[in-house]
Amino acid sequence: MKRILCTVAALMLATAVFAGTASDLTPQQTMEKVMNCPVCSAFSVDPALSPTLRCDTQPLKAGYVDVFTTSDEKMVASFDKAHADCESRCMAIPKMTADQKAKLCDRCNAMTALMNRKDVTFEGGKTTMGWVQVAQASTPEGVKALHDYAAMSQAINAKLAQASMEMSKEPMKSKM
Repeated sequence: MKRILCTVAALMLATAVFAGTASDLTPQQTMEKVMNCPVCSAFSVDPALSPTLRCDTQPLKAGYVDVFTTSDEKMVASFDKAHADCESRCMAIPKMTADQKAKLCDRCNAMTALMNRKDVTFEGGKTTMGWVQVAQASTPEGVKALHDYAAMSQAINAKLAQASMEMSKEPMKSKM
């Protein structure tokens, strides 16, 4: 369970600072919310790792698949270390104070709710460059919950990618 929650939490990278949901936030606010998440921030400890993170969420007939990787083979050890740290942070969620839980990002909150569903199952595993997770539901309500999560995750991934592109353009602007 901790690996699954951690994997999903980690996808947030590439929360209390800003109010609202992911759809209400700008790309930069989304990035900051993720980086301030007590779980997802495990992937920002190594500053060289964050720019190499790649995440993709795709809906399936009865669920979704999440793929979370680094794009740089040299960063695999750092990714694995961050993933292990994320797992340990996930284990602490039930013991977090209300203030700490308020800082959890939207994806961590949504995943916590999914993990409590009896009609949803998760299976994940290590890949050469990261992690993959498949979630499936046994009821129409569970499928809807997983598809809603996948849509939210795709929107967050898009905003994180946009924020990353905007950040990479900033040094070029200052040199012009």
